Amino acid sequence: MNMHVAQAAEFEISMPKSHRGSKTVRGFICIVLCTAVIMSLSSCWSRRELNTLAIVLATALDVGDKPDTVKVTAQIVKPGGIKAGTSSSGGGASEKAYSNVAYTDKSILSALSGFTHITNRRMYFSHNEILIFSSELAQRGISEGIDTFTRNFETRMNVYILVSKDKAADILDEEIELEQMPASHISELLQNQELSSETAIVTLRDFNIAMLSGTMAPIVPMIEMYEFKGKKKAKLEGTAVFKGSRMLGQLSVAQTRGLLWITDKAKRHTITVETKWGKVDLLLTGPKGSIKPFEDEDGSIGIKLKLSAEGCLEGNETEQDMSSLENIKMLSELAEEAIRADIESALKQAQALSADVFGFGEAIRRDYPKAFEKIKDNWEVEFVKLKPELEVEVQIDCTGGIGKPVTQGGGK
Repeated sequence: MNMHVAQAAEFEISMPKSHRGSKTVRGFICIVLCTAVIMSLSSCWSRRELNTLAIVLATALDVGDKPDTVKVTAQIVKPGGIKAGTSSSGGGASEKAYSNVAYTDKSILSALSGFTHITNRRMYFSHNEILIFSSELAQRGISEGIDTFTRNFETRMNVYILVSKDKAADILDEEIELEQMPASHISELLQNQELSSETAIVTLRDFNIAMLSGTMAPIVPMIEMYEFKGKKKAKLEGTAVFKGSRMLGQLSVAQTRGLLWITDKAKRHTITVETKWGKVDLLLTGPKGSIKPFEDEDGSIGIKLKLSAEGCLEGNETEQDMSSLENIKMLSELAEEAIRADIESALKQAQALSADVFGFGEAIRRDYPKAFEKIKDNWEVEFVKLKPELEVEVQIDCTGGIGKPVTQGGGK
């Protein structure tokens, strides 16, 4: 043992001084790096305690009661209310899981800052899911609201945007039953719209892209209150059409459906057609819409619109066997007529508003950039002049679980 120690010492002494120095430097560097890592893990310089934040789930913007003011209403989470809302002890009414607070000021940013005067917690918008503008404010312009929330580092670009037909703050007072907070109910309501394909889903990112395109008219789904069994409920109804940041008109539910058909944003839709024997319900799935610009011999640009979809017989109120080839063909043609009517109505309304909600201008810019340069400065006029060619094809390939209808005496 002593012999090995002596040999090691002799080897250390015999090492060149330069080697011993480099080893010391490496050891010093390792100590510094380890210390830096340990120090970075030992603290959280940017922490914010949960009990100091007011977590915002929805924000509503209205015209203020005083001239040149805006009213901002925020729906914030009440953690104690969420716990209490799961059950009510003693049969009493449970505490609400949210609280709506409002502040009015000259600008949106000053109103947001004003919340510090009425709440003891800092407003936290990273979980904000809904941004609602009243139609009155939308008609005046929402550029300030869009800019403020886009510029805020806490805002997520997937925030849903809505326009309320009346006061935006009223939407946050919806009397809900299946959820604990109106914001959650509205968010999930929007997510479920692919089951009907009658509502345009628009996020803050989508609106900004349309605004920056220069040719495309931004759209926003509309929401309104109605009364059901004495309770105030919210429902989605139609689409607001913007010119820049100002709302200039609306699309009906049918026109919105036509817009979604052709812009390839429809997922599925149940359509009812009238036959000479009665009504038949068809479920259309897998629709594929396309917008294809083309150039004529004279150099002018046209638009071809095409929609194809598959259908399934979901309901038969007649006593006729709709599974026959003749009737299947008839149902396909009736479905095509109904879809065509939706799309043509949407086109007519969009051209009446001089609002390219379809993105025709962007399609032309992408496929024919040189031709687009000649018309881009006068695109609103050129858009109105367009007469798109429309092709609709529906293939019924399913009759559900049965062929013949279930009618009285049909089992004989």
